[in-house]
Amino acid sequence: MYLLKRVIIASILILLYSVSISAGEFIVKDVDSNKSKNSTWIALPYLFSSDSTGLTAGVIGIFNGFIQPQMSMFITAYMGEKIPVENISLAGDYKHDEARSRGIGFGVSGYRPSFFKRTFLSLLGNFAYYPNQKVYFKGANDSVKNEESTDVTNFTPFRTQGYNNWVRVDFRYVLPIGEGKTTITPIIKLKNGITINRDNIGNGTPFSTGQTIIGTEIFYTKFTADRLTKSPSLNSNGLRVYMEHDNTDYPNNPSRGYNMKLRFSADFGLSNSNQKWNAIEASYSHYFELPNFTWSRQNVIAFNAWSAYSPSWDKSKLNDAGFLDKNQPPMWEGARLGGYRRMRAYDTNRFSDKAAIYGALEYRVIPDFNPMHGQKWNPIAIDWFQTVLFVEAGRVAPRYDLRLLSKDLKYDVGVSLRALTAKVPMRFEVAYGEEGVNMWVMIKQPF
Repeated sequence: MYLLKRVIIASILILLYSVSISAGEFIVKDVDSNKSKNSTWIALPYLFSSDSTGLTAGVIGIFNGFIQPQMSMFITAYMGEKIPVENISLAGDYKHDEARSRGIGFGVSGYRPSFFKRTFLSLLGNFAYYPNQKVYFKGANDSVKNEESTDVTNFTPFRTQGYNNWVRVDFRYVLPIGEGKTTITPIIKLKNGITINRDNIGNGTPFSTGQTIIGTEIFYTKFTADRLTKSPSLNSNGLRVYMEHDNTDYPNNPSRGYNMKLRFSADFGLSNSNQKWNAIEASYSHYFELPNFTWSRQNVIAFNAWSAYSPSWDKSKLNDAGFLDKNQPPMWEGARLGGYRRMRAYDTNRFSDKAAIYGALEYRVIPDFNPMHGQKWNPIAIDWFQTVLFVEAGRVAPRYDLRLLSKDLKYDVGVSLRALTAKVPMRFEVAYGEEGVNMWVMIKQPF
């Protein structure tokens, strides 16, 4: 029962974040399909339970290849049961109440305006209220969870009711170099979910082969905390610029090649922003295709290294609100670990500091066995199942010092079952670390 209470099956919330991590612009065509069009759509009800929301139900619609062949769209709405909340302010006032989670999310990814040849637009948003949000204000590497404390000022994580609203507008430009010189949106042909026309793609010379994208993202986030009396919300808005170079055979499920990303984010303190901040992130992933077993279709070792640093963060001063350091990024930005992508055994944004380092290793196998293939009664096409073993390590630190960052690392291990559903990888994962077990359901590979 303890494990079940810790389960976080926030598949729809994860969907909202995951859609934005696409590694390139491309068109997928299924050679097994008898249809003249490759557009697909699906509408699914869902049910999940978490500490933050209670038992929650909703519905989601996903649309791929409509309007333009490379486009994807989704919309979802959800509502939770009423759960008891104890609204204790920092002033010590108690108020017993009940509340329910509710929200709506939407996204359009990969839209190319008619007056642009190489520019693609994505729009993502989520507007939601949660009765029991977790916030790790004290997220240093040596911080200890203290959820049973009777002192509200010492809760780690801090629990509160409030809204979590955010919007992102992303402009991506495919550079006319490498594969992008002759093909803006490569066509990737799949047979039973495995590429058949990309044997000569992947592992080429950087920037002379592969697809290179530069992008600009405008972001806005408003996080409200009913139990904070000084400043009831954390607000951030600003701009990201990034470069991504993908040199893999199939960005949604690479079997060979590599991917590199460099990103700079800045909040300029405009409008309702709490304060200025900036952060730098760099990521490198590599994929090694191994010989198949007699019973497997694909056998891959996947590796990812990621690091982040916030030059603006002044750890010697507090900002005007008094609960963040001067020019510190909010807990969901910058150098942070924990959640569905990095350090999966830990809560979302469990650790945050001025600097961070992280590494992951996954062993991915797609067996021949697929009991769902060709089943006409199944409304959802499942091209393959994939079993994965993974291990992760990382830590955050108050300064970027490799000797410090390599000590006292956090570790976790896990297993995952993944499936290519409607041409999108979906995954169910269980990860174990020193703070216990977390489970996740989400879309797309973590890297």
